[in-house]
Amino acid sequence: MKQAGERISYGRGATAGLLGGIVMALVAMMATAAMGMGLFAAPTMIAGILLGPAAAMAGGVGVIMTGLALHMMLSVVFGLVFAFVVNTWTHEIWITAVVLAIALWLFNYHIVGAILPGARAMAEHEPVWLAAMTHLVFGAAMAFVASVGASRRSALA
Repeated sequence: MKQAGERISYGRGATAGLLGGIVMALVAMMATAAMGMGLFAAPTMIAGILLGPAAAMAGGVGVIMTGLALHMMLSVVFGLVFAFVVNTWTHEIWITAVVLAIALWLFNYHIVGAILPGARAMAEHEPVWLAAMTHLVFGAAMAFVASVGASRRSALA
């Protein structure tokens, strides 16, 4: 007997992750600009994860583009993980997206931040409420995009 619930294709998961990442980045950029940190503070801090905190602090177009590219690539990967979890275990799009987004934030903050100096610097400079909010935005946007193309299967199918 097949499991009842929602299913999404991996292409839809990747697309949902990418679009969720774009929405998240836009919200983070608007928030950091409104807080006086600058419009490109978020992508610059994200670039620091890969380039290190010193390179991120140097700034520039290359650093911003690196941060945006890294964020989008990770968003696609997370969208694929999201599709796998929905299809394999939960069969629920919305709650899975929100729980995974919060888990991702906690993992980034506590694990990645403890390992990588650039991630630690980002965790120290980005307000906790902003990080939590933008990850919730990511989860909600990803769930919305995924739910548009989801299919439902009954337990009897």
